[in-house]
Amino acid sequence: MTHSPPADPLRLTGSSGSGLPAPLPSPYGWDFVTPGLPDAAFEDAPGFSPTPMELRVMLLAHLRPRADSLVWDVGGGTGALALEIARLMPAGAVHTLERDPEAIELLERNRLRFGIGNLHIHAGRAPDDLPQLPPHPDRVLLEVGRPLGDVLRAVWDALQERGRLVISTTSLEGLVDATDTLGQLGAHDVQVVQATVHRMQRRGSQAKLAAAEPLFVIAAER
Repeated sequence: MTHSPPADPLRLTGSSGSGLPAPLPSPYGWDFVTPGLPDAAFEDAPGFSPTPMELRVMLLAHLRPRADSLVWDVGGGTGALALEIARLMPAGAVHTLERDPEAIELLERNRLRFGIGNLHIHAGRAPDDLPQLPPHPDRVLLEVGRPLGDVLRAVWDALQERGRLVISTTSLEGLVDATDTLGQLGAHDVQVVQATVHRMQRRGSQAKLAAAEPLFVIAAER
C-alpha cells in the first residue's frame, strides 16, 4: 500500500518562476546498496551532529521498514536517520516531528542536500502535536533524552497492529521508563541493546580509539 500524505507546509521546494515547484537539487551521490551514509555527508551546526553511521545502521536494522512503510520519526534532530530511512523506501513516506527551530532548519537543508522528496518535516512537540502526522504508521522511531511515558503511550496508540517501534535514548531513566511502559502495554518481542561506537583517531604518530556516547536501543512489536 502506497501512502499519499497531504502537502507539508514545511517542505520548502522553492519556485521555478512558472508557478510550479522548483525541482529538488541533484542528490548527494551514494552508489552503494547498503545504508550507512558517511557522517561527513550531512551538514551540521553547533550543538547538532548526525547520529553516527554505525548507530544509524543498527537502528535501521531494528526498525525493519518496508518499501511502502509510513514512518513516524519523533524527535528528528539533524534528520540523518530519517533521511537514511526515506531513501531506502521510495514508495513510502517518513514524517518527522521536531520542536527545535534550528534543528528543523538543519533538517531541511539536509533533506534538500540529498534530494529526498518523501521526507516531510513538521514543527511541534510530542505528544501534543502528534496529530499533525498522518495516522496509523506501521513504523515509529522515537528519539528521547529523558523519561518518555506519555509520549510512548501516545505513539503506541497510533501504531498499527504488528507495527514496530524503536526507541533510542542515552539515559538510564529513559531506558527504565521505556521498558516498564512497554511491559504495561503488552508489547511483543521487546529487545534492548546498548551500543557504543569506538573509532580510531590519530594524533601525530599516536593512534587511539575514541568512544561516541553510548546509546540504548529498545525495539518492540505491537
